[in-house]
Amino acid sequence: MIVGIITNKEKDPALSYTAQVRDFLMGQGVNISMGCTTDADFWVVLGGDGTMLRCAHIAAIHDIPLLGINLGTLGFLTDAEKHDGLDVLAKVLANEYETEERMMLEATGRLALNDVFVGAAGGLKTFDLYVNDHLLDTIRADGIIVATPTGSTAYSLSAGGPLLMPGSQMMVITPVCSHSLSTRPLVIGAGDAVRIVAHQACHIVIDGEHIGEAQPGPDIGICVRKSTHNAKIIKTAPAHLFDVLRKKKFL
Repeated sequence: MIVGIITNKEKDPALSYTAQVRDFLMGQGVNISMGCTTDADFWVVLGGDGTMLRCAHIAAIHDIPLLGINLGTLGFLTDAEKHDGLDVLAKVLANEYETEERMMLEATGRLALNDVFVGAAGGLKTFDLYVNDHLLDTIRADGIIVATPTGSTAYSLSAGGPLLMPGSQMMVITPVCSHSLSTRPLVIGAGDAVRIVAHQACHIVIDGEHIGEAQPGPDIGICVRKSTHNAKIIKTAPAHLFDVLRKKKFL
């Protein structure tokens, strides 16, 4: 067995916890690779949700499951807190786990596990919103989020979007600070295609990372659709979404 260990060095600056994980796995006869090795059976991700998101983009392409150990704050995607990390690793090595497949999105050739945002901070923009090439609405807002069920607990939730169950197959479109009281979030099917046409230049942000600019024009738009890739998240003690939300003080 080969296991990759990926550490957010801001969360473990001295790499002391990383060394504990490495030594434990080596003591179990596991071959270790430090980093995103693509021939690993799974990756151990030491960090928080941001680290998990960054790893998920690469891991999904190579069909590699992720086991997250939370060294950060929220840890929606991680399986265990730091103090339980070695116990969780022991369970995985004993095949006492499940693998959750999480839907991902694709936009501008990039993968998103959480969301795609088109817009700009601190200023109203105008967008034509299409679903399956049909004009749904022209929206004045700071931006528009298209989120997966996983991403429904992130930026979309902060913007007033609904919670979706993690394993469901759907998307939520959430306007950010809409200028109209009648504009509301919309849940659509996973097979639907979204196109956002900006009337002014806007930022494109995927899973919190600015990746480019959306240029205005009627024939130019950002297309968002379900990816053929899924993120695989290892869970040793699957918890209901509502339990996680209560634990994280969201409910």
